[in-house]
Amino acid sequence: MIFGGLGLALNITTIVILSCSFTLIITSLIVKYFQSSLSNFNAMSRSRILCCIVILPWFVSALSVVALVFPDLFQWKGVWSSLHWHHIYNFSIFSWHGASLIIFSSFCLLLLLSRLARALKMHSSMNQLNSFSKSDVLSNGCLIIESSEVNAFTSGLFNAKAFITTGLNNRLSNDENTIVQLHELAHVKNSDPLRKYIFSLLASFYPLKISEQLNASFSLAIEQLADSEVLKEIPNAALIAKTLVKVTRLQLNSSQIAPPISENCSFINTPLESRIHYLLNEYQGKSFPYLIFIILVFSISSISTLSVDLVHHSFEQLFSH
Repeated sequence: MIFGGLGLALNITTIVILSCSFTLIITSLIVKYFQSSLSNFNAMSRSRILCCIVILPWFVSALSVVALVFPDLFQWKGVWSSLHWHHIYNFSIFSWHGASLIIFSSFCLLLLLSRLARALKMHSSMNQLNSFSKSDVLSNGCLIIESSEVNAFTSGLFNAKAFITTGLNNRLSNDENTIVQLHELAHVKNSDPLRKYIFSLLASFYPLKISEQLNASFSLAIEQLADSEVLKEIPNAALIAKTLVKVTRLQLNSSQIAPPISENCSFINTPLESRIHYLLNEYQGKSFPYLIFIILVFSISSISTLSVDLVHHSFEQLFSH
């Protein structure tokens, strides 16, 4: 049995695990049945909604900790009046608390090691790309890779750089090259590889299929945002769309050079039709649904916290610490 501050910390961790698990289940069901509704929002709102989705389990867990560990701070009534955590300063490893803690901690450790390996792989790839690129850099900061392959992408977590192959650069007109370069520089400006990496890490806690959907939707949103940045500099949506189609055809007609890992931002690596439609459509979608989001967070937080309390009291009756 562990007592005192360490026992409190371990019990808080158990609350986080349970609350996070319930929130992941609830949110996964919402994403599964309302994924198509995301297309109704503009790219900025979609990216914010998706970020909220992957952050939500941890935010709700924090609320659950406050509600269950410090019930005296609130004057709960009705069903809320029973909210509390038994023996908050006592923790036994040989209990259902300990079992859940060990299983979740093992999962988190494996996940973090996997993501660390991906980060190291990206760093290694960046060093290789720098060695393959020309010594002379374009005036806007883009790096040219000596390769007959057709590609343009942005790579690097903390020092992102835009890369364009000579195979693509030599086949585009000056205007088309400018569009491609501005698009990749928009990713550099917004640190999109790092954003994708962090998003992917948080999304990894969801079931595999849901995680893949979230990552695909987030990638599309940031590509559309980069296209919008280009549109501010070159107010010709038709030309940008034409360039997207041309680069796609060039890639399809040649052997492709794949970006080192998925956290990179490739000029052509997302649904072409969705990007062109977004560019050419004057109405780009709804803004962030603040009221619906607040109601949803409150509802999920309430359900999750009550579920944690119910599970805790139920197991307390079945097992002894």
